Amino acid sequence: MDRLKEEEFIEEVKAGNEITSVIGEYVSLRKRGGSFIGLCPFHQEKTPSFNVNPEKQFFYCFGCGTGGDVINFVMRIENLTFLEALNWLAERAGVPLPRRETPAEQRAQKEREWLFRLHKLATLYYRRILTGTPAGKKACAYLEERGITPATAGEFLLGYAPDSWTGLVDLFQKKNLSLQAAEKSGLILRGEKGYYDRFRDRLLFPISNPQGRVVAFGGRLLGEGVPKYLNSPETPLFSKGRYLYGLFQAKEAIRKEGKAVVVEGYMDLLQAHQAGFKNVVAALGTALTRDQAKALRRYTEHAVIAFDADLAGQAAAMRGLDILKESGLQVQVTTLPPGEDPDSLLRKEGPEAFRQLLEASKDLFTFKLDYLLEKEKPGTLEQKARVVEAILPLLAEEENMVVREGYIRRVAARLEVSEEAVFTEWRKYARAQRKKKQPLDIKRKSRNTNDITHTAALPPAGPGKMERKTSSHPEREVLRLCLQEKKNLERIKEALSGIEWTVEEYRLLFIRLLEVRATESWPPPASLFPAELRSLYSELQAENELGLPPGDLDGCCRRLHQLQLRREIWQIQREVAAAAEDSPELHEKLARLNKLHRRLREEFPTFSGLR
Repeated sequence: MDRLKEEEFIEEVKAGNEITSVIGEYVSLRKRGGSFIGLCPFHQEKTPSFNVNPEKQFFYCFGCGTGGDVINFVMRIENLTFLEALNWLAERAGVPLPRRETPAEQRAQKEREWLFRLHKLATLYYRRILTGTPAGKKACAYLEERGITPATAGEFLLGYAPDSWTGLVDLFQKKNLSLQAAEKSGLILRGEKGYYDRFRDRLLFPISNPQGRVVAFGGRLLGEGVPKYLNSPETPLFSKGRYLYGLFQAKEAIRKEGKAVVVEGYMDLLQAHQAGFKNVVAALGTALTRDQAKALRRYTEHAVIAFDADLAGQAAAMRGLDILKESGLQVQVTTLPPGEDPDSLLRKEGPEAFRQLLEASKDLFTFKLDYLLEKEKPGTLEQKARVVEAILPLLAEEENMVVREGYIRRVAARLEVSEEAVFTEWRKYARAQRKKKQPLDIKRKSRNTNDITHTAALPPAGPGKMERKTSSHPEREVLRLCLQEKKNLERIKEALSGIEWTVEEYRLLFIRLLEVRATESWPPPASLFPAELRSLYSELQAENELGLPPGDLDGCCRRLHQLQLRREIWQIQREVAAAAEDSPELHEKLARLNKLHRRLREEFPTFSGLR
């Protein structure tokens, strides 16, 4: 598809998906003046700062800075790529999809749609066997025994694979579907005697993507044999570590509740939803992965993990908890009574007991502390010292000093030792960690030389989080200024000559703007940008369209030059630390370092003292 046709298709899709109509399906909007406002779905807030402008067909949150057009909104809210969001909206509006640009893309999309069709057909087949044939009575009896109602089974499209080797194979043949192609779905297999069904005599749990399209199945064996649970294999549609069971059914409740509850198994989830806990998802029986954490992060910042009390199970899942935290989720842990899981607890004691456990969930630090205490059962001073030693890295992960101090008091109380003792051990640990990270003392290196290296003014081992944030802000601002007026692009190109961009996405967008600056219209149409840059492009356009004040072009460029100089200073400091003492190389680098410091003071007197 050429650029003109692509742009026409994008505009047709946008025209068929009025932005307030689409966003209104996810956010409660109310009219204010010429716009609509609501609570932002991308961050927690109590006062509405999420603004939708129907005239310009843009949205923007003045709280978190997220913005863009309707495609950008669907990308973020549904965790889709640009092309997936475009196709999703095209299907919603009934706009025919154009042909893909390359034969490879055409084949890949055709294969995916073929696999989606097979899974939909299989879902209907297994569902019919469960609810409408004598063969399904065994599975219905099992569900009744486990306390799962027909309504819940219907909501999650549960089905039953009969105790037959070729039930689904026969259906595919009856529909004149290629068995060789269907083998890629994982639903059927090929043996010495021909094709046969993967799932036999199993209660089937369809696994959907966040848009509700079935991509795989999990099957629980109802007869004798192993394995007890069997999942679909890896396919072009499905990777076990990417999906959370029940996310499609739970995502709206997760947004509304502001948190997700993660359980282990299919039955745990079904019982929870049936009992009114609609914000529950299941991890498909695996340790939590980064892809699963990323999927959750699209809908909430809080995750509550419902664990069994078994120590071995807790130890195996500990890595998953750390992955959730590393992904930006605030993690709490609910420990169930010994021998119970959410399924059994809900059936025995009812929803209120489960609700109380969720409300009593522990923060991640407390959970890990309890785990260590249960594992070590410290009675002697030596055992208590081992627990403190194990807990020190967890204290280091907490950046808030007030919270860390509270944790130290908690550790001291649980171990029945003084707070001063725990704090002293923490201080020793922190000092040792700083020594590992910081470069050698440059002043010691420069002994017996005439160089003055301003050691006291040196920053830590490298540009930290704060500097990365402050450097990316002016970079983003200059890009927004580039889109406002073409003449800004030429000025910025000249002003930023020799500057290294710190955010790769910003660098690529700037390069692309230079490549398309000959276009007549400005800002250039979205079709001129690759899919991976369109989200950023839309955000910047939203900021301009919704009337954010124009930025300070000269100030941004000056700030970027200052940050570039500081990065050069940091790099030379590292090289000085690694150079041999009293070597010519050391003297040369010290001279270079002094020169850079002088430049920093002379060119940026206002900023040179900032660290």
